[in-house]
Amino acid sequence: MKKLALLVAIASATAAHAQGTDEPFFHLRKFYGASNNGTARSQAMGGAFTALGGDLSNAYINPAGIGFYNRSEFSGTLNFSGSNTDANYIGTGVNTRRSPLDIGQVGVVFSRDAMGTRVRKSNFAVSYATLNNFGNTYNYSGQNQDHSISDSFSELANGSGLTPAQIKEDYDKYNNAPDGYSMAVMGGLLFYENGKYWVNEDALPIQQSGTVTESGNLGQLNLSYGANFDDKTYLGAALGIQTLRFDRSTIFNEPFPASAIHLRSQYYDNDLSITGTGLNLTVGLIQRINDHFNVGASVTTPTLMWARDGFIQYAGVNAVNSSSVPYYSNAQTAVDEFNYRITSPLRASAGVSAFLPKKIGVVSVEAEYLGYSRMGIKAKNAGPWSDTQNGLIQDEFKDVVNLKAGIELRKGIARLRGGVNFINDALRYADEYNVKKNTVIGSVGLGVRNARFFADLTYSRFVNTGVYNPYVLDAGDHNSVAFKQARGTVGITVGSFF
Repeated sequence: MKKLALLVAIASATAAHAQGTDEPFFHLRKFYGASNNGTARSQAMGGAFTALGGDLSNAYINPAGIGFYNRSEFSGTLNFSGSNTDANYIGTGVNTRRSPLDIGQVGVVFSRDAMGTRVRKSNFAVSYATLNNFGNTYNYSGQNQDHSISDSFSELANGSGLTPAQIKEDYDKYNNAPDGYSMAVMGGLLFYENGKYWVNEDALPIQQSGTVTESGNLGQLNLSYGANFDDKTYLGAALGIQTLRFDRSTIFNEPFPASAIHLRSQYYDNDLSITGTGLNLTVGLIQRINDHFNVGASVTTPTLMWARDGFIQYAGVNAVNSSSVPYYSNAQTAVDEFNYRITSPLRASAGVSAFLPKKIGVVSVEAEYLGYSRMGIKAKNAGPWSDTQNGLIQDEFKDVVNLKAGIELRKGIARLRGGVNFINDALRYADEYNVKKNTVIGSVGLGVRNARFFADLTYSRFVNTGVYNPYVLDAGDHNSVAFKQARGTVGITVGSFF
């Protein structure tokens, strides 16, 4: 609860845009941002499967497509991603590269005939898909002529009303601090004089540097059912069980210039871990108009996610001499944990697919609505904090419509595919967060398919932009890390029929 109170204070003090980038409401953009995922076939065609069937990605895109299967199938997908991140801080750019591997999708479809009814096929599928991958690492560095992270801690400490004696008594009792500013006092970053907290070293400029490492994903287990009515109407429903894991570790260093009197350097690190489990429901319809056209629609309810947040901070100094440090040369906070509930955006899609003459292929297009402004966060016994977070969601996020298109050409057992996603960013003030207003994901793919097995290969690429604040100041004159991540993904799917 101490962290909740601190976040309320930060939210109140940082009313300007692009300052609350480390609050729970802002992480929702990362968790529920649109992406291109699923099987290699789906990725290659831009995910435009609302009006197409016969692919395991239908389990979460439109479960009516599960009704298209005429035989049982097992398949799995691996994604190899390579990212190149450029981070700019106070006019200095740093480049970082990484290459993670993750499971894109795995699942099985059980197909069976329905006897004596209009239902031609009654199919059930169990599958898992990675909806979003959070892997990202970037380094940054820049020379700060105006302030240090201690200025941020001194503002918080002076607003606390606590004396050093009170802070030390609490720290010595538990061997950790309840919050960041108390940690800064105990760790030597601040000193107390004339009723105020001051930075322990004010020598400028400072060559600030840091590293941000993020990992984890949002995955979903799908229990899906699809039915085929007279080879014309396909209905489906799916229960989605989501699992969330987001880990972020930050390292921040400040070596002082040779003119420093009290400290040679100081550091501040923190670790954040967010886990959660949630449920949603998807229903869908695909209607075959004739031999050349299908139309489809699906709706996914907001996911109700029960999340747990764990946060710990570390700080310390390298002092010129022992008398320069009032108490200790390093300190840490307790692991601050609290629980809250997340409500994700409502998702609704509508599309049309056109089958080319002589069965040489198919073209599919669709529109996807995401209701970001209707997301929500609620913590038990923390009404003011919940109201603040939901107010920020309303102020900072907007509903969007994304467009998807894909094509598949067929020649014998060979397949050639291409796709595009046009994604609008959910941030209402994207420019102020250094975020592109829209992102285009382009994709291409190949495949082979015979009576017993299939294999698909795809490549997709997109550029993600964002901002990270190492620390904030009440006046809003702090500096931000602006990053641009170019990510290319190779997806490989293999499967067999049984």
